[in-house]
Amino acid sequence: GHYGRGHSFHNRAMLALARLCTPRTVCSVSTVGRVAVRSFASATDENLRLAVSSSSQANRRYLYFAQQADVEGLPEIANLFRSIAQGETSHAMGLLEFCEADPATNLPMDTVASQLKAAISGETHEYTSMYPSMAATAREENLNDVAEWFETLARAEESHAGRFEESLRKLEASN
Repeated sequence: GHYGRGHSFHNRAMLALARLCTPRTVCSVSTVGRVAVRSFASATDENLRLAVSSSSQANRRYLYFAQQADVEGLPEIANLFRSIAQGETSHAMGLLEFCEADPATNLPMDTVASQLKAAISGETHEYTSMYPSMAATAREENLNDVAEWFETLARAEESHAGRFEESLRKLEASN
């Protein structure tokens, strides 16, 4: 449950743990004394998340558009798309500097180990939930080629998660 001001705890240990909670967090205290702390997203936090997403998507779209310009024999326009795509990458990187948590997973990202955990979480969500659900919807709509692509992507994301997990294991073993 969520605990706010005025809630009395019967267990001193749980009260001490609950002090981790600040006015910008939601805390859950389990019956075994575990405290989960999740930051409230302020309007600015949400705007940062959306801006990172928008800049990241613009980067990928512009690189895709550059390929089309190349195919159509328009190298100047292709180079324009690539140049602006690089600018969008810079925008996203700058925005990430202000984020207190990974905008995709809301997990900490202040160390390489925490970044690996956030990456594992994101990739795992994609291969266990997101892409399988998308593939099922595409099949229901008789878009089997799209469904097969979603399934291919799910397998790739599973591989990515495994690679991140292996790196995290090696990192933790070296510390």
